[in-house]
Amino acid sequence: MLARVNDDGGERTSLSGQGPFAVPTVLTLKEMGKTPKEWSLTLHPAHLALAESPDERPYVIVRGQVMKSATLIEGMRAFAINEPRKLTFKLSREATTTLAEWIGKPVLAACYLRRRYAWVLPVAILWILGSLPFPGDPSRNVDSLQFDPFGLVLGLVLVASWAFAKWRPHPALFLVDSLWFAAMAVYLVLDVCKGRSKGWLLLVALLLWLVVTGLRHFLRFRGTRIVQPDAPKA
Repeated sequence: MLARVNDDGGERTSLSGQGPFAVPTVLTLKEMGKTPKEWSLTLHPAHLALAESPDERPYVIVRGQVMKSATLIEGMRAFAINEPRKLTFKLSREATTTLAEWIGKPVLAACYLRRRYAWVLPVAILWILGSLPFPGDPSRNVDSLQFDPFGLVLGLVLVASWAFAKWRPHPALFLVDSLWFAAMAVYLVLDVCKGRSKGWLLLVALLLWLVVTGLRHFLRFRGTRIVQPDAPKA
């Protein structure tokens, strides 16, 4: 028996009366492009089956490739695949929720944490170097830099968070980096008040957005056990 979610946001129903994924669940997707087509995505316990029509052989996506070669973009309510073809599909709100439920919080949390910390280490190193004293050269009009203990602490905290995200991932890291971004935003606002260019306020706005998204991830995934993608199964 099949359960079906229509693209118009209709309710997902299960005729067998079992759990939501005890039987295959079918979602209707709309291909994004000049000539949108409807595809079906069937959610099986161990894989996804993406088909252009009921008569065609579907593309099979195993669980291990979800959020890698096949990605759910929750904010845009889109589903993208890279293999064997590059395609992007639009989902309804209900279908997005259903697919996210099938993927599971541990996988989603690991993916979002990996994305947030992918660029962190270079930023942390630059932040640490920028906080160290620099003598300068008056003959070349190069000003000296004073030691910045607050900046050094921020950089070291970011390095430690990056290390935990890589080797000991935990939902609390969403909260840690949100607090870091908030501290950095306050730091920059104080600098602007002291005469620094107001253009830095654009970065402050970006930092505040990262604070909000990080807090949302923390509230959503707290209590979730994040397993490293390449970690051996017990």
